[in-house]
Amino acid sequence: MRSVIVYSVAAAVLLLVVAVSEAQIHPDIIEDAHLDSIGLLRKYGYPAEEHIIETDDGYLLGVHRCPGSPLSPPAPGKPVVLLQHGMLSSSADYILMGPDTSLAYMLADAGYDVWMGNARGNRYSRRHRFRSNTTQTFWDFSWHEVGSIDIPNMIDYILVRTGQQSLQYVGHSQGTTAYWVMMSQHPYYNRRIKSMHALAPAAYMHNTRSPYVLFLATFLYTTDLMLQMMGTWWFEPTNEMDIQGGLQNCHDGAPFQDMCSINTFLIAGFNTEEVNSTMLPVIHAHSPAGASTMQMIHHAQTIRSRIFRQYDHGPMNMVRYGQLTPPVYNLANVQAPTLFYHSTNDWLATPADVELLYRELPNVVKRYLVPLPAFNHLDFVWAINVRSLLYNELLADLRAYV
Repeated sequence: MRSVIVYSVAAAVLLLVVAVSEAQIHPDIIEDAHLDSIGLLRKYGYPAEEHIIETDDGYLLGVHRCPGSPLSPPAPGKPVVLLQHGMLSSSADYILMGPDTSLAYMLADAGYDVWMGNARGNRYSRRHRFRSNTTQTFWDFSWHEVGSIDIPNMIDYILVRTGQQSLQYVGHSQGTTAYWVMMSQHPYYNRRIKSMHALAPAAYMHNTRSPYVLFLATFLYTTDLMLQMMGTWWFEPTNEMDIQGGLQNCHDGAPFQDMCSINTFLIAGFNTEEVNSTMLPVIHAHSPAGASTMQMIHHAQTIRSRIFRQYDHGPMNMVRYGQLTPPVYNLANVQAPTLFYHSTNDWLATPADVELLYRELPNVVKRYLVPLPAFNHLDFVWAINVRSLLYNELLADLRAYV
């Protein structure tokens, strides 16, 4: 009986702590942590649509559209922009920080018809016409397929839907990597891109400083074998338990709130001054959004080989490619006007690697270095002052190429 009483008291105390903790969280933070991308747009008064696009190989992609705003209602003929997210992310990257910060709202207010892609394997694109997402065959892809199949299919659909001949492209991190892949494999799409705006442009990763990524690259083959033996072919998106954990541990006033930024810093680079601590529960609710393990391994292969090339399938290369080594991407095919936006404290798209990519591409018409030395890889989408530091420049550049 005594143990039952002790357990009951402990449970009551725990419930009280949780209740007190929840009382400290602003209702908007709780709501935004649970809403999806479409729900967030609509909550803040912006029209939102979800379009399901079937790729040439049967994946069903959830592509999100914000065709207008309270300041610029939807109308035919608006300039079209496609935003593509980075690794383990989703369309939410361009939405979740709210109307005063996030890029999707800013572009919609400025008169753009804003489309946001979701690569195969993330929370909005985890279906296939025939394959179950619990099977290895579903997850047999890297960012090569995102670039060679997903993005071209998105562009085709968007242009037909809007009646436009071309659009503008904004990619962050792996959203730029996939773009280089698309143009390398399908140079025809140069005619469909007015301008490409690369946030934290990523291809070569020789000089990455992220401990997590370096660990993966160092133990690449052991990791690959281990994942295959475990049947772990994908990274899960956040679930309800993760959302609750973020709300309880990362909200303003939580004793360990600062720890919620540490993992992000170890991946992207340290920059405490641009972290919106209040929004940490929302960020952790939407990210990670899921991906194939092959996407991460492909980046690790790039680090080890120091070559920007297709996925290395080892002994199966002869079957896949008809040669012993993977084909190298032809960056000379990237002909559409390209603009770089980069930073000195980016641990993934480091200055040296951005410089190497710049020398390989034939038509980089502008390089913009963010004027804050501490600006890191994820500040491109989540920084407190991202509008003044970056997006105002980006918007002016987009307007120049409409």
